[in-house]
Amino acid sequence: MAEGAVYKALLSVDTRGSGSYLDGAKRRMRARIYDLAHASFAAAGVAKSMIHMEDRGDGFIAAVDPRIPPVQVLGTWLTEMHQRQRAGNEDLARRLGLRVGLHVGPVEHDEEGLSGHAMDLVCRLADSPVTRMVLEHSGRDLVVVVSDSLHHEVVRHGGRFVEPSAYRPARVALKEGPVTAWFHVPGEARPRVPGDEGFDTPPVDASSGENGRGSSTAAEAEGPSQGRNPEHAPTPSGGPSGDGDLPAPGAGSWPVDTGSGARWDIKVEGGTSVVQDRATFKGPVHFGSGAGAPQEDWPTDGNRAHEGRRAGDGNGRTEGAR
Repeated sequence: MAEGAVYKALLSVDTRGSGSYLDGAKRRMRARIYDLAHASFAAAGVAKSMIHMEDRGDGFIAAVDPRIPPVQVLGTWLTEMHQRQRAGNEDLARRLGLRVGLHVGPVEHDEEGLSGHAMDLVCRLADSPVTRMVLEHSGRDLVVVVSDSLHHEVVRHGGRFVEPSAYRPARVALKEGPVTAWFHVPGEARPRVPGDEGFDTPPVDASSGENGRGSSTAAEAEGPSQGRNPEHAPTPSGGPSGDGDLPAPGAGSWPVDTGSGARWDIKVEGGTSVVQDRATFKGPVHFGSGAGAPQEDWPTDGNRAHEGRRAGDGNGRTEGAR
């Protein structure tokens, strides 16, 4: 039986790119979101019995007991969410990204769950294309979008951990028509929103994983960054791999002529064959400078690190090349 409409603080939490998670990774992702939310509510002094939550597969919707001031959710709870999420993301190859919608309005709660126009609004705000773009172009992992009425009644007055100047307005097209919403990106003094110069240009570090979405693919799903495949192929240039490590000897592409005039002298010993410009050399292969000056060898094993120099002609070559 419906208990009647009561004004409550409403939340909608969605996960960035949830459709690309594999099933096992999605289960762990959902558990991580609930751990973050419950720990943050506890730190904000909101008892579990004062929150009604409903799962949405890639997040949840919630209504908070009307005895909890909305500024407590906007301030302490959001601050705790941000700090805990940031700490947890340090150990993930694929960073967890969240879109959080907030609104206060009348909501009905019966045995089937939450309903009402206010609940529809907060869900649409969190899932809107503009909210997705603000998160994407911020290069960060959390975006908060609040309704115009919540901004007017609560945010603009400030409060503990609520800084009004950190919210920016933008028009958002919803099914019912366009509305004004206010955006906040924790960690940013003033988030970029549509209409700002350069908004459509992603931040420099957005693909590096430093503050952005990370360079992980959907196939990686998630997991500790140090747990990546140690045989991850290096970049074609022979430089550091996508993980930031130098390629192991014999694992990367050998340097090629880039047209700069640089040349490589090749010294080879018995071992694995390497094909270079249709010529086959017995490896491991060592590179010297264009003038033939000896360079530090790529290490092989402890007994053979410098064997090639004894066998060579002193100029970084051996007679075994063919």
